[in-house]
Amino acid sequence: MESKDDDYWNDSANKSFNFDEDEVAVLEIPTHNKRSLFGEDTSSEASYVNLKNDLPLEAIISDENLELILQEQSRDEMTIPKGISLEEEVKLLRKKIQEFNYAPPTESVIRKLILGKPCSLEMFRSLAEKEQLLDEAIASGCGNAILKVILFLDRTLKKKLFYTLLQTRTEAVYHYINYLSLRLKVSECTDLLVFLGRHHEASLLQFSIFVCSTSNISIKHQRLKKIYSDYFSQPGSNTFYAQLVANYINLLEYQSSELHSVGGSSAVIAIQDKSVLETLNYVCGKFKWGDTSLQTNDNPFKLAETHQVSQSQFEWVALNERAKRQAWLDFDHIFEKKAWLNLKQKSFKINIPVDRTILRLYSLHAPNPILNTFLGKVEDPQRRLALARKVHSKHGIVDALILLKDRAELENYRNSLDAGTEERLYAENALKSMNNKWKSDAMKLIK
Repeated sequence: MESKDDDYWNDSANKSFNFDEDEVAVLEIPTHNKRSLFGEDTSSEASYVNLKNDLPLEAIISDENLELILQEQSRDEMTIPKGISLEEEVKLLRKKIQEFNYAPPTESVIRKLILGKPCSLEMFRSLAEKEQLLDEAIASGCGNAILKVILFLDRTLKKKLFYTLLQTRTEAVYHYINYLSLRLKVSECTDLLVFLGRHHEASLLQFSIFVCSTSNISIKHQRLKKIYSDYFSQPGSNTFYAQLVANYINLLEYQSSELHSVGGSSAVIAIQDKSVLETLNYVCGKFKWGDTSLQTNDNPFKLAETHQVSQSQFEWVALNERAKRQAWLDFDHIFEKKAWLNLKQKSFKINIPVDRTILRLYSLHAPNPILNTFLGKVEDPQRRLALARKVHSKHGIVDALILLKDRAELENYRNSLDAGTEERLYAENALKSMNNKWKSDAMKLIK
């Protein structure tokens, strides 16, 4: 039994599409059944379906652009009139060949480059013609046209003359450097940047390609020293980048010296070709904290100074390293600072967020005296009380309640502590002091 679909295709009443017809019939939808797949036809859909005439050419392309296209086609086509003699045909061919001996108008050549049409630039022989061609390409704003002209000039001019042309044309330099960088033509790109006086860019390019591409410390060290001598010793070089490279060389030298002197221990191997902060963490682990006079990278203070590590970064790295080793006495050397006027007088100073520091110390199982020391640096009593409760510092809770002058809460907390413990005694003494002070203040008011 045939389906309805088979009936449709077998029915001769349904006319098939004829590709041989001269004109394609426009589909007409009956007005009584004008529906689309998505419901009722909108006005725009109906007008599109009933459209019988093509759009005019002027609506697709402007007269000016059409004229340019026709001109290009006429230039490319060489038509020989019919019925001319062989001698006249030879003359026409000779005339066409002579035209190739002269540079065509730069506008037409650049137009062909923009349109992607085949075009030869070899007719531009003189320096003036090549310079004009480059300026026309830059004026067009087309990157492909600019790059094609630049590559032609690179191939047909001496390097110094070629670089001189690019020197005053920033956009051309941008396209050419981008082209060389993407193709890893480091030497050519470096030579151009040096000629333009952009030594720091040349050094950064060398750094990113030659230095970062290897993990071998000795090779990296040699390349860095060469970059430093080749580019940062030149007049006008960027001192900021020069200092960065010098510091990196210093860091690699220290890491390499540690590997040769200490040996292949896991700690030494772990810092090879690593960052300054990772190396600082290693140095903090081997340093004798009582001696700060050492003027080498084995002194964490000296290492931090050489590589411009901020005080907060230094404190955080040193705190974590010493806390993991439970070396709490070394905290005095990390956070104690000498007074400016009296060098013998020291004060406790912290440059990292104290709240975060307290929570970190608690997670590293710091003893209560250490926690109380840092809690004492929290100026806001309410914040200090919240932190003390979070890290279960009983002395810290008592001190915060004293600052808040909350005698009732202090009594309740005293009663919650076990009798005979040191914390209970500390709370009772604090409560007595508070009561005595309250009585003294009351007597002063009576008098």
